[in-house]
Amino acid sequence: MVTRKDLLNSPSYWLTNIQIEVFNLLNTYMEENNLTQRQVAEKLKVSPSYISQILNGNFNFTISKLVELALLVGKAPVIQFESVEDIMRAEEDTQPKAQRSKARSVSGASKRIVR
Repeated sequence: MVTRKDLLNSPSYWLTNIQIEVFNLLNTYMEENNLTQRQVAEKLKVSPSYISQILNGNFNFTISKLVELALLVGKAPVIQFESVEDIMRAEEDTQPKAQRSKARSVSGASKRIVR
């Protein structure tokens, strides 16, 4: 069984969280502005298939492309780094006591996104 600490120390865990956040950001922007994948691709100067990859969760982006995408949708790309121990402590402080013992080990990914 994977512990919460193991999960928080996994690069794939954080990459997946960032991919989900970028998907949500882009999808909301496209819906609110009634834009197609092709139109967004033109604005970002990328191929429509790249936008499709983002929306399908099959992408890895450069930091510069992430910044461009954030600015396109009117968001500031703020990145914050926290220690794994601080994240675990904050999660324990917000959980009811009955759930704390269950949270010590997890088999799935959390919905926490570092912003």
